[in-house]
Amino acid sequence: MEHEANIQTPAEKLISRENLKEFYREQLPNLLKTVFLNPIAGTYSIFKHTTHDTYKNSVLLILSTMTLYFMMPLLIIGGEMRSLISFSMLLRFSLVAGLFILLISAISFGIKSVSGKPVFKNELLTGALCGIGLILLLIVLLLIRFFVGDLNIFELMNPMGLLRRIGFMLVFVLYIFLFMVNVMQQSLKASGTNDAVSWYISPVTILLAFYLTSKIAQEIFLP
Repeated sequence: MEHEANIQTPAEKLISRENLKEFYREQLPNLLKTVFLNPIAGTYSIFKHTTHDTYKNSVLLILSTMTLYFMMPLLIIGGEMRSLISFSMLLRFSLVAGLFILLISAISFGIKSVSGKPVFKNELLTGALCGIGLILLLIVLLLIRFFVGDLNIFELMNPMGLLRRIGFMLVFVLYIFLFMVNVMQQSLKASGTNDAVSWYISPVTILLAFYLTSKIAQEIFLP
């Protein structure tokens, strides 16, 4: 009976203290170092040479991104507006971030299914790495709050109003978009997709994921 009580479910094993410690101390720093210091060949190599840890690292990175989207809005939104943010609203921010990541993974899986037999577990890596771009966006919003002024919840839900507040920091948003495009491009190239096709389709894929996410998010925020 004692042995049965100690049996862990797959989810418990995934988020066990040992896995989390290894991920944040070793796997994540190495991953970030590769995608930022060697964005083309390094990112391509990550997709080309997947290991038994790929799925685990992808899920932990996705969960980390969603956790930050649950916590960070409280830091980004200042003043009296902070009191208007409920637990359910923070949860929705987190779910929208997760939705975007899953849409990226699903679209990548669909494209690769045309010419091959991709494994969806491996395609989570594409979405997870694009999730790093979402984290960078949070950092930009935090910088805007410090240097431009407080943001409110309505600006976060209104892309055009948010763009007006961003001003010169829009260039960082452009780099984040290009970062995601590169992730998608290297993912497609690693699967054998033609270079020209991957170059043209990658930006469209990211834009489509943003569009679908925004449409679904409207239903989540305004049911």
